[in-house]
Amino acid sequence: MGTFVPAALVLFCAGVLVGNGTLGILPTLGVAAIAAIAGDGVSYELGRRAQRTGRLPAITLRHRAWFDKAEALIHRRGAASVLIARFTGAIRAFVPLLAGFAKMSRGRFYFANVFSAVLWAPAHILPGALFGNSLHVAEAVSGRLALLLVLLVVVLWFSAWAVTALRRNLAALAMGLRGRAVAAMSVHDTRWSRVLRRLLDPERSESTAMLGAMVVLLGAAWVFFSVLEDLLTHDSLVRLDLSVFAFLQQLRTQVGDQAMIVFTEAGSVGVLLPLIVLVLAWLCWRRAWRTAAYWVGCAAFGELLVQVLKYTLGRQRPLTLYTGNEQFSFPSGHASVSAVVLGFLAFLVSRGQPSAWRTGAALLAALYVTLVSFSRLYLGAHWLSDVVGGASMGLAWVAVVAMVYTQRGVHDSLAPKGLAGVALLVLATGTLSWHYFRGSADLAFYAVTPKTRALTASAWTQNGWRQLPERRRELAGDGEEPFSVQIACPPDELAQALASAGWTSPPPWDFQSILLTVTGSVASDAAPVLPRFDQGRRADITRVRTGATQDVRGVVRLWRSNVQLVVPSVPTEPIWYGALYSERRDSGKLRDHVTTAPPDALIASARQAGVTQVGSLVPGMPVLLACRIPKS
Repeated sequence: MGTFVPAALVLFCAGVLVGNGTLGILPTLGVAAIAAIAGDGVSYELGRRAQRTGRLPAITLRHRAWFDKAEALIHRRGAASVLIARFTGAIRAFVPLLAGFAKMSRGRFYFANVFSAVLWAPAHILPGALFGNSLHVAEAVSGRLALLLVLLVVVLWFSAWAVTALRRNLAALAMGLRGRAVAAMSVHDTRWSRVLRRLLDPERSESTAMLGAMVVLLGAAWVFFSVLEDLLTHDSLVRLDLSVFAFLQQLRTQVGDQAMIVFTEAGSVGVLLPLIVLVLAWLCWRRAWRTAAYWVGCAAFGELLVQVLKYTLGRQRPLTLYTGNEQFSFPSGHASVSAVVLGFLAFLVSRGQPSAWRTGAALLAALYVTLVSFSRLYLGAHWLSDVVGGASMGLAWVAVVAMVYTQRGVHDSLAPKGLAGVALLVLATGTLSWHYFRGSADLAFYAVTPKTRALTASAWTQNGWRQLPERRRELAGDGEEPFSVQIACPPDELAQALASAGWTSPPPWDFQSILLTVTGSVASDAAPVLPRFDQGRRADITRVRTGATQDVRGVVRLWRSNVQLVVPSVPTEPIWYGALYSERRDSGKLRDHVTTAPPDALIASARQAGVTQVGSLVPGMPVLLACRIPKS
């Protein structure tokens, strides 16, 4: 069945259910391993029976290519082919079949069968369990964060699927188009038809590569001009731009912002320019002068084309972030230049390499460009049409340069594997270095901060408290638990007051605590507090205090509002809002239980620390506390 049903996907989904607690880990692993052993065992026994009758199943004739690959693998690897085939997709069912047909001993086969199944089951289920548990934790922290994580996984999966599908079908599509094109050009004997016939001549070794580049060029150019037409005519794509922008802005959180800043910096000039320079140095060191000229020309003209289109079209960005020519939106420079640089680099390191290497290079380039493009959408720097148009334009330009490069017969010695390693090292170190120096500034640059407002003490206690959030919000219209307290106090005095009442800082989040939380192995006295988000913002102050038992503790979460309290002869101080939570660990995992009653423990702690209650306790109204003003 694994020949036709993607078993890896099924087991990954089973792992997600394990991570959510729906399935048990040991039974799921056991069922998967036993089924894998039984599946290959059935194929093996069918092969032994076919050897006696001299007739293989009809399926081997319908999938001759897979059959031939499996046969070659057995000849090369013997019993080890059973282990290798277990992780090799379509030929998985044919290797055991041929092993039986070749009379491989049952002892050797079943040893390899059981050993490979024991490795195969956790290799597919455990990543799904980790993702499922991560998704559960993300949902407990923030619905926005969980939805963003799912959306990002879907976008990356679609990108990877599109690249692999294109690589798999490109040759067949190109061959079919070549036959039609040659037949059509044979009717007319013109200068252009003779040129095209020469380019598409099957006798030329480069004709297949030329065909593939032509197909990519036609597809990318069609996407780019379709986007451009909709943009100029204000068609339906413009309305989709607004919807995507509004949707992604609702998913913004501080954690998401921090991750997307890293991705967007990976497509910035501070990362791509060093890559261009160091790849150029590599090519010069290899004396690949013609390739170096194509490399510089491809990157330079790609950037020039972006700037010309920006200035010509003059489309405004969703958010006012830039000045000068950078204030214009179409096409996205990050998406365009990333597609040009990574796309042409993938082309260079793929020439003359095995199919698996070419697919891997294309996948890495596509995922890199996808992450950069998605980050521009998330941060509000571009519209959807900007990144789609920019990426398709970059891909079309790479196809043009690749066609010219191939047609000119450039065969410089590039040492592609060494070049790929240098490029990956430069991208990784460049992104980390750029983020180290620019991360804080970029985070502030792309942040969306509301304007500060002021309230007098009397206005705050009478009705002004309604200007602060009443409930925690995740997605639009999604009201969570109510906020039961508002505190007007300077940050240092508030921290001191909480500390004097026994509220302490929770254990920090680090790699070990994250791993323990995701795997559900949190120690009672070393458990970090799961953050909660209000409108994408993490609580600014989080304090804990042990409850009646070791497994129960109180958690105070306070958010700093954009409202400040103004009192005569007293410095302006911020107003905080939040709630008191009760957190109980159940079976080693964190489970939050929100208290809906008035926060009596927090009020008592505040009074003990000298904080004054200035607001009356009435139903539906949060408790108002202040550090420096007397009770009204």
